[in-house]
Amino acid sequence: MSEKGSENRETGPLPGLVLALVLVAGLISGLSSLLSPQGGALLKRATLADVAAGRTTGELSRLLNDDLLAGATLAQAARAIDWLAVGDLGAAVRRGCDGWLFLREELEIHADPAQAMARRADLVARVATQLRARGIGLVIAVAPDKSRIESRHLCGLARPAILDDRLAGFNALLTARGVETADLAAALRPLDGERYYRTDTHWNERGARAAAQAIATRLVSSGRAPPRAGEATLTPGAPVERIGDLIRLAGLGDVPAGFRPAGDVAASTNIVQPSLGGDDLLGDAPGPPVVMIGSSFSRNANFIGFLAAALGVPVGDMARDGAGFDGAARAYFANAAFRDTPPAIVIWEIPERVIDAPAAAAEQSWDGDLAAKAP
Repeated sequence: MSEKGSENRETGPLPGLVLALVLVAGLISGLSSLLSPQGGALLKRATLADVAAGRTTGELSRLLNDDLLAGATLAQAARAIDWLAVGDLGAAVRRGCDGWLFLREELEIHADPAQAMARRADLVARVATQLRARGIGLVIAVAPDKSRIESRHLCGLARPAILDDRLAGFNALLTARGVETADLAAALRPLDGERYYRTDTHWNERGARAAAQAIATRLVSSGRAPPRAGEATLTPGAPVERIGDLIRLAGLGDVPAGFRPAGDVAASTNIVQPSLGGDDLLGDAPGPPVVMIGSSFSRNANFIGFLAAALGVPVGDMARDGAGFDGAARAYFANAAFRDTPPAIVIWEIPERVIDAPAAAAEQSWDGDLAAKAP
């Protein structure tokens, strides 16, 4: 039976028993901390003024957090109780059905989304113009939301209808500005089975491989794919439990199995990229003809390795976890690697959920610099 996101969990007496043990352990640990030398010193020097100003309570809180016997374990137990009793996953994670977890950020509606997307499309077009002047191609690959591709697992969760056209709308804005795009959603939708991990924000290897192939096909069809240098070596690994980032984001990553959502069981492929040759020790090894800038999507499920295998050339990894829209791009274009060994093609992967979000100060500053340099 499917487990609706809004349903409570039937868990029996276990959560109550765990809670009782946590309370007893917490009481013992709290008394131990107060009777310790640090606790005694705090009680001796505390004044009424310190208590009134909150200084004593703040210091006491830090003492209990730092010195509490098995404090980290107690915190994990408290999170496990929330999960076991009511299925609570914290503020950032939402529960679909059949063990599927989703990032709340994907379901949020931002103010002025059309303006944010148009401004970002202008920014990308300026970058494309500057790269084109140096003979470098740019392809934008927006990684679709998990809640878009795996929507049948949302069940009781609602993805706002206003988000339906977000991805296609942004790609259309880029195309209108002469920026090349790869439609990853079109590559992922027809696949049978799961394309994203159940307990992770990102695509699994099936999804990553299809997305990489879509980019390679786009480059080949446009005549911009670099000459194949060789073949990658792909070696399948053994299936193991994979604790997804959504479990960790819910504060349950270090909780034992049985007291947290079950992770994905997945095998990871070991990929050895093709080599261009040259002697790196002598400094004459050429840089990769293709470079990937982007977010953690680029760094999960062997996405870059699968792209290298599809193209038959090494692909440089200049992606960054948590990079959002612009973090990896700003860092790479200011890097000596870009200046000294520029690639023929830059693939810029962008998570869908950030394309209409408000811009941070660093992005606004970069946008202003690009606009000032525009012809």
